[in-house]
Amino acid sequence: MKKLFLLFTLLFSISTFAQIEGTWNGAIELPTVKLPFVLHVTKENNQLKATFDSPDQGGFGIEIPEIRFEENTLHLKHPQMMMTYKGVLQSNNTIKGTFMQGGQSFTLDLTQGEFKRNRPQEPKPKFNYKIEDVTFENKEAKIKLAGTLTTPHGNGKFPTVILVAGSGPNDRDEELFGHKPFLVIADYLTKKGYAVLRYDKRGVAASEGDFAAATVFDFANDTKAAIEYLKSRKEIDSKKIGIWGHSEGGQVAQIVAAQDPSVHFIILMASPAIGGDEILMHQTKALAENANLSQSEIDELQDENKAVYSIIKKGKDIASIKKELVTYFKSNKNYKDAKDSQINAKAASLATDWMKAFIQFNSQEYLSKINCHVLALNGNKDIQVPAKENLASIAAHIGNKDKLVVMAYRDLNHMFQTANTGMPEEYGEIETTIEPKVLEDISNWLNKTVK
Repeated sequence: MKKLFLLFTLLFSISTFAQIEGTWNGAIELPTVKLPFVLHVTKENNQLKATFDSPDQGGFGIEIPEIRFEENTLHLKHPQMMMTYKGVLQSNNTIKGTFMQGGQSFTLDLTQGEFKRNRPQEPKPKFNYKIEDVTFENKEAKIKLAGTLTTPHGNGKFPTVILVAGSGPNDRDEELFGHKPFLVIADYLTKKGYAVLRYDKRGVAASEGDFAAATVFDFANDTKAAIEYLKSRKEIDSKKIGIWGHSEGGQVAQIVAAQDPSVHFIILMASPAIGGDEILMHQTKALAENANLSQSEIDELQDENKAVYSIIKKGKDIASIKKELVTYFKSNKNYKDAKDSQINAKAASLATDWMKAFIQFNSQEYLSKINCHVLALNGNKDIQVPAKENLASIAAHIGNKDKLVVMAYRDLNHMFQTANTGMPEEYGEIETTIEPKVLEDISNWLNKTVK
């Protein structure tokens, strides 16, 4: 009888585990946005294991150290992240529960099943144009970059657009929050008769190189290599090659167009054209206001940022910048209880080649030398590259004002989506990848200017 009881207990445990095993997805209901949350529950050696994904934050397969499922209630705990979850399994394969982190509570209901995005603009096969995976070499850096070249059917020669992504380790589709804007753009333009090259950044996906050590000037050299590669292709019109740069990619376009007179046109899409320190100050202020910080807290934060960026802007090399930052943080009352190791780590995170190049970048130097056709676009809800200041700088400093067209859009964010707040956490929640009106306007400009 005792053995029978143990067997029954084991069967009951397996049956209970089976109820909770699998993939569950839902959204943490934050005050201004819903943040997708995907839970994966498995069983190993008769013990439950759990990982989670936060797709909008780029986190995948994050292990949850503690998981229990008792009396139809799921308990999750991640001590290092100060995160807990408690949810009750319902009869319809849903879990109703509460997510807690940092002393705050949010509703998080989960439904069993795979997480799926609704991206209505993402193109699907069959494609009525040629698609080719290509590689080209940056001989100076001794690396090969991988990308996709799409060309209309026919013999050509085709005017060509090179897509250059913004900051971060972007792949050829500039995938972000489940959106693939460069895939959408390439599909749209190729159907309109243009060849389009998009490629993985160096050190990302199939491209060689070291992304972490790269700056905007390295990315510009990669784009120059892309131009040389395209000129070797018989179906490409070598006299009608242009660059479409998004965000930091717009800085790349400025550099290359200023240095290479063969560039026929550039499209500056939310491109920085003021100092990197000014851009970061704008971003911080917008994010702080959205987080409901008090004015005194915002002022204190901005004073610190201003001091930090001033050190980086004046710095000649990384070692001296880090040394000055350490001195500054040690003199700042807000860090009086910080350990030396913490201050050194904070200084090191700011004293990087990328940050130095971004803060010290001078758009005026490049804009003034550009003589090709230029289309500059921004959305007025862009909090990463504010429209008013950056479009004004482009208009003021561009070399040939007769070849400049500026377009400003109401209610569009940094990704050119119609937005409520413009905050980055909205990007994934919005189903549209890029506002169709923007694509139409750019296509019309290209048809008038390039074809």
